[in-house]
Amino acid sequence: MNKVKLLNILIDNLSLSNLLEELTKNGGFIVTPNVDHLVKLQKDPDFLKAYKIADYVVCDSKILQYVLKLLGKPIQEKISGSDLLPAFYHYNQHNEDIKIFLLGGEEGVAQKAQHNINQKVARKIVVDALSPSFGFENNHSECLTIIDKINQSGANVLAIGVGAPKQEKWIVKYRAQLPNVKVFLPIGATIDFEAGYKPRSPKWMSNMGLEWLYRLISEPKRLWKRYLVDSIPFLIHILQHRFDIYRHNPIVELKSMPLGMVLNHAGLLSNEQLNLVSKTQKEKNYETNLGKIIQNFGLLSQETITFFAETLPKMIELNQVLLMGDYLQKAHLITTSQIQYLCQKQKLLSTHKKLGELIVEEGYISQKTLDWFIEFQYVLKSQQGNKNTTFRQIYQELETIPSSLNP
Repeated sequence: MNKVKLLNILIDNLSLSNLLEELTKNGGFIVTPNVDHLVKLQKDPDFLKAYKIADYVVCDSKILQYVLKLLGKPIQEKISGSDLLPAFYHYNQHNEDIKIFLLGGEEGVAQKAQHNINQKVARKIVVDALSPSFGFENNHSECLTIIDKINQSGANVLAIGVGAPKQEKWIVKYRAQLPNVKVFLPIGATIDFEAGYKPRSPKWMSNMGLEWLYRLISEPKRLWKRYLVDSIPFLIHILQHRFDIYRHNPIVELKSMPLGMVLNHAGLLSNEQLNLVSKTQKEKNYETNLGKIIQNFGLLSQETITFFAETLPKMIELNQVLLMGDYLQKAHLITTSQIQYLCQKQKLLSTHKKLGELIVEEGYISQKTLDWFIEFQYVLKSQQGNKNTTFRQIYQELETIPSSLNP
């Protein structure tokens, strides 16, 4: 499947007709990025995790479609959640195997949407519906009741409209307890639209990318901040992307990604190696730890794997910032003797090269790995409250001898 990269996600470039065919045949979990999503994805690891494990990532926004075209990455069409659900139930109008459960909306709204949809397709395609209480996602008991209701309904499609990122996170957390559900559709306000509880924007506004303006005018108190304030970072990120200076947040990445993908992004596993170990793990029915497979293939040491899987997450929780050399030593990517050798070389040659540059030059680590750690250290320092930390300061610290070598 053709994909295009935008910031820290990959968007599937496919048509609505192809998506409907794939969903009906194979099922899957869909996410629908828009401007608001992309802003949240820069700092919410649980939300990003949903994107990383989703089967389909389809563009929900005309604005994103315009942006991708300007970046030279045009996609076939916009597929919003509010277009996808009606397209899906019309596509499967005569497919008796498709049974939908609606979850979302205020009290009674989901049931009204159920009635309206079933009237449109002239059969009971929506088998049940439920409007959960406010804050239900934090009530484990209510979530279990919802799961039981979905399972008892016989539905194999869950359309959940409780707002992003709540709906995507709920799917990730509970989908394993919904064995009969093959299609997961997080659809935002679509249940309200189907119930006639809220109006959709006119078609011409949607086609021009002005649906956000219509919604802002309709619900100014609720949406003004999202559209007029929270979206500002999106413009900054897109400019960074355009000039190839966009930097993903490695801490968000570390919390959201499987170990193999983190090691790949850190330059320690190639794409081919990642595919190899992932395929091997799948062949073993996921019974073998990925780190163990990586070690068995001799790709990385157990110490390096443990550092990324266990030590680094603990450092994040403790906000523990180290010197660059200390990170690399704890990760068993360089040794004390190698650092000593490079310090002597730096002194003997009277070179102006920083220690980090020499580490890469000697082939101990790749530039990609060094850059990953630099970004990690920069973000961690920023989160620690040191807003004045700059990349220049981080690079200067590459000259600093690790604390383990200090007298």
